Amino acid sequence: MTRIAFPEHLTCERVARPQQTLARPAVFQGRSLFHGFDVTATILPADSSTGIVFRRTDLSDVPDIPATVESLTKVPRRTALASCKEAVVETVEHLMAALAGLQIDNCVVEIDAPELPSYDGSCRDFCDGILQAGIVQQDERASLVRISAPAQVRADDGRQSLLIRPYAFSCAAITYQLHYGSRSPLEAQTFSAELSPEYFYEHISAARTFVLESEIAALKKLGYGRHLTAKDIVVVDDDGTHRNSLRWPDEAARHKLLDCLGDLALCGSGFAGHVTACRSGHHLNQELAGLLFSLKQKSLDENRQAA
Repeated sequence: MTRIAFPEHLTCERVARPQQTLARPAVFQGRSLFHGFDVTATILPADSSTGIVFRRTDLSDVPDIPATVESLTKVPRRTALASCKEAVVETVEHLMAALAGLQIDNCVVEIDAPELPSYDGSCRDFCDGILQAGIVQQDERASLVRISAPAQVRADDGRQSLLIRPYAFSCAAITYQLHYGSRSPLEAQTFSAELSPEYFYEHISAARTFVLESEIAALKKLGYGRHLTAKDIVVVDDDGTHRNSLRWPDEAARHKLLDCLGDLALCGSGFAGHVTACRSGHHLNQELAGLLFSLKQKSLDENRQAA
């Protein structure tokens, strides 16, 4: 990856919004996307400043895995976290997007398998469960990384990039530009959103993951998604979607924005800035999350020393 023009200084500040957690546990059961595990995941309320933590209850030592870039482990086409070789949780990006989109700062996610349930490939079911459980405010204020200068990460070939720059308002905005080339059955599309819990729920959370029909054979050869049919996931072929219908004409771009938000949440806080993502995937998203995380830690250290 090539990194350019990242600012040496930015502010990490407490904002007017209180930190939030769930009022009571929310339970989710289903099959996982890549491996087809039958999974139960329970989101538990947590104290202020706990952050998001995954807990593998099926392992003998019941390890905790903090949902930050420090726990990232590289896997293809999804985001995975690990605290050791056995303690892994995969495909966390949809739940992380739901938590970030609804502004949940603190919770413990107990899970009895190495991968989260996928439902329809969106994060709407997670959002519905969280909202049904209820959201409560906490005593401490949430933190926010405020972007003070433009920054960019991009792939070595220059075809994928993420640009983050200052924004006029104290919130996050993301623009996703999807373009797989002129020969792709998926048309070029762009979706842009200024994020609030209400807007995220109504216009982004139900956008589903998708796969090109040309990719399916290779993925199944790797052992991924062998349990899935065209009814379980949006399959895009030369004639459009196969045995499924889109929820929006630009559903693919909306879902890629959802993924981007979930990956950037691994920086450990919200951010105020405008991200423009051009063809980016999980690994490039994680690069930007890592830079935000490291600079946030530096800013917090400087604030502590000055106090």
